[in-house]
Parts: sequence; structure tokens; C-alpha cells
Amino acid sequence: MKFEVVIPIDGCENEKEFELSKLDDFFSVIKGIETGVALRLMSFGALKSLAFELPEDFKSKLEIESIEDISIFYIFVLQSHVSDSSMDIFSPVIMNNKSLKMGQIHLNLSELGLESLNAILPNLK
Repeated sequence: MKFEVVIPIDGCENEKEFELSKLDDFFSVIKGIETGVALRLMSFGALKSLAFELPEDFKSKLEIESIEDISIFYIFVLQSHVSDSSMDIFSPVIMNNKSLKMGQIHLNLSELGLESLNAILPNLK
């Protein structure tokens, strides 16, 4: 299934369209149509979920009418040593399965009540 990028994905700012391929219940891959860049995704439900609200302008751009229409994913980077792999849970990719539009949102740690993480995150590897 192809999705139009209406809010850029970090590192893929010039990509206008991605194709989603589901691998299993938890993992998927999106591949850029123009660049061929592939990003691995983990379903939002695979981990303990964060509760957050989408800003109105974000919902408008993705044409989100109902929460049931969207899928939420974390981008993760798989390394040859699993312990070196990483995932950014504070910048999920949102896909509207109805309008076929997608974008990445950057969550505000203060709004989530997690502002204390700002002090320790730069020190983590």
C-alpha cells in the first residue's frame, strides 16, 4: 500500500511517497518510491503505549477523522549486534489507512510529563 508523505520523515525529507509492507503483526517496512530508502517499523502496540494527542494541524494534514483509521509505528534501526539497535519512541510515524497520507510527529516530553528524560537521554547510548 502506498502512502503520500504530507509531514516529512526525519532523514527522508525529500521523499514524497512510501510503500508499506507488513512483515508480521509487529513489524513492517516502508520503502521510499523515489529513493528506495527502506525504514524498519515496529507497531505502536508492540510496546507499552504512550498516551498522546495529535495536534489539530497534524490531523488536518493527514485527514484523520477517526482513531480507527490510523496506524502508529516506531522507526527502529537494526544493527548486527542487537544491543546496538535503537528506536525513537518519541517520534512515531502516523499513517492514515483511509486517506493514505502519512507523517512523523515529534512528541513533546514536557506535555507527556517526561521532561526529566531530557537530562538523561543525551547520556544514554
